[in-house]
Amino acid sequence: MYVILLLLVGLFVLLFMRPSHISYAFLGSFLLTIFCLRWWQRTSYAPLTWILFAILALFVILAFLSNTRKPLLALAGILGLLLAMLSVARTTHIPDAMSIDAFANGTYVHVRGVIAAEPDRRPMKTKYTVETLELLNASGAAIAQVKGKILATDNGQWPEYRYGDTVLVSGKLEKPEAIETFQYDRYLSRYGIYAVMYRAGIRSEYEGRSGRRSLFAMKETFEAQINRIYPEPHASFMAGLLTGSRRGIPERLMEQFNVTGLTHIIAISGYNITIVISIIAGALFWLPLKWRFVPAIMAIALFTLFVGASAAVVRASIMGILGLLALQAGRQYDVRLAILWTLFFMLAWNPKYLWYDAGFQLSFLAVLGLTECAPLLERWFARVPQVLGMRESLQMTCAAQLAAVPLIIFLFGRLSLIAPIANVLVAPFIPLAMLFGFAGTLVSFIAFFPGQLIAYLGWGCLEWIVRVSGALARLPFASVSTPSINVFLIAGYYCVLAAMLVRQRRRSMGISVPTTHTHTPSEPAACKALRSL
Repeated sequence: MYVILLLLVGLFVLLFMRPSHISYAFLGSFLLTIFCLRWWQRTSYAPLTWILFAILALFVILAFLSNTRKPLLALAGILGLLLAMLSVARTTHIPDAMSIDAFANGTYVHVRGVIAAEPDRRPMKTKYTVETLELLNASGAAIAQVKGKILATDNGQWPEYRYGDTVLVSGKLEKPEAIETFQYDRYLSRYGIYAVMYRAGIRSEYEGRSGRRSLFAMKETFEAQINRIYPEPHASFMAGLLTGSRRGIPERLMEQFNVTGLTHIIAISGYNITIVISIIAGALFWLPLKWRFVPAIMAIALFTLFVGASAAVVRASIMGILGLLALQAGRQYDVRLAILWTLFFMLAWNPKYLWYDAGFQLSFLAVLGLTECAPLLERWFARVPQVLGMRESLQMTCAAQLAAVPLIIFLFGRLSLIAPIANVLVAPFIPLAMLFGFAGTLVSFIAFFPGQLIAYLGWGCLEWIVRVSGALARLPFASVSTPSINVFLIAGYYCVLAAMLVRQRRRSMGISVPTTHTHTPSEPAACKALRSL
């Protein structure tokens, strides 16, 4: 019911309100409240909620009686505040007698549950997220009904269990703790996991049946075929590009990507969503535009589930769906507003993304850098050649770095100085690698040798990327360690950057037309906006 309410509110504002101050008041109030409630998490905000509802009712009356917009702005702001409080209250975890983490005191336990997420298979172990059902005694009899998730690590790795299987899990149940500076407990809380078994014994009871399980099985089959075609590390690299899987990528290659600032290329992003939209639009070219809408959204949803539904993928998918909604309604596609709406939907579902997910934070900072800082850098890159998209790639990389660099330094204590050059050299080969890799793998299911020939072209692109990253990573000062940075310095940096962006926007509006574009019904608006994300 809660999710339906959020969707109705979001769709109403998107389709029937102008992208004006009212929308920004609602979204700004919601996001600011979510940020502040990081330090005041409660399962209920009852007294304050009733006060806000009373104020909300007052402003509803004023909005009907007044012809000004001020009551509507206040109404939108209060509505955003209320929805933020409901979101935080819904996701705040307080253990009770029925919670599985109430038994996480280091004792050996037996639990019956269902595998509730795609298994995380690694070279020496597999991690299973298990939704618990019952606590058992040594003989296997149920002694208590329990709820909550545990992360069980199976070091045996065989037999393999899959999403939806009902399993018996045995091991020492503990609460996750911070690992040095890494807040592992907060990291797991994003997924609703508050208990772990580091060495678990697992036994299957029932085999699950579901559509999502079938998607994961297709993904595993697809990755297995990639492994048949490509040698390592190219096989793991290609799987990362096409399915978002990083589990088999060698540590040496990942370290090269970290040093050269290329880690993002193996993260599913808006580019992949653009490909999905383009394929559906091309395949259904003979249908009117409005009839392609539902198949495109279904394809985006299936692709999101197929690659694991990480925060970055969900962000790109929501932006793609919002773009299609705007196109369907004949509305302007405002990228800035789409970013805020994406934040709204994701944080309404799980506010912990904003608090504890570094990947989520960096992803959105990079997107904001692409949309806001890239125009600021145009004159600095005016003389860079446009051959193979060199100018755009360099400009986009620097814009993303400009927005994300303080957080990168704060989180990792390291900064890649070679990243702009590395991205310029490899960017043209990424879509080619994906195209030939995907086509070759599909063809290989029908005829292996022809598919292998097509895939060999993708291998050449991957080999270039691997060699470039290796050569640049060996350069002196390719990546430098940085001292710890104060939070107030970060805040000051973003205040200065915001002031520069506001000044640049005012100057550009004074000499040119606004930057928001109105797309005709036949133009792929969502695709155009997503290409740079």
